[in-house]
Amino acid sequence: MVHTRFVSKKLVLLIACGCLLMAGCNRPHPTAATENSGDLDLPVVSGSRLEQYVRDSMQPVLVEFGVDYNCPRCAQTKCDVVRLRESLEGRVDVVRVDFNANVQTVAALGGTICPTYVLFERGEPVLTESFPVAIDLLEGQILRQTDGPTHSPDN
Repeated sequence: MVHTRFVSKKLVLLIACGCLLMAGCNRPHPTAATENSGDLDLPVVSGSRLEQYVRDSMQPVLVEFGVDYNCPRCAQTKCDVVRLRESLEGRVDVVRVDFNANVQTVAALGGTICPTYVLFERGEPVLTESFPVAIDLLEGQILRQTDGPTHSPDN
């Protein structure tokens, strides 16, 4: 009987974790996502404008599909993503798109959970990584994908 209870509790825990992973991060929907929301460290692009935004960009665009609160995974990586944005400044634009409002888009791009990172080059997705991913490894992949860091011939 003790073994059955243990297996039942383990099964319930496993199902609960699976539901959390599949559901993404839960938070109230804003009425409309706006670019450069004042309280965010990353510029926010609405899902409805994403396609045009990445198509019109003069440089590659890294999109973080995440949420701003109530998601421990997004909170865990937020500072690293802001630092990544600063590190890639002038070479790659880094923006956020609301994961919950764009789950179908994320899935179509190969994302599985928030946060998911998608690199667009010339309007086309060229790299998709979902949590967990080390931000420094993601940066290396981005630099390789975008022809690496700029070096002068003397270096």
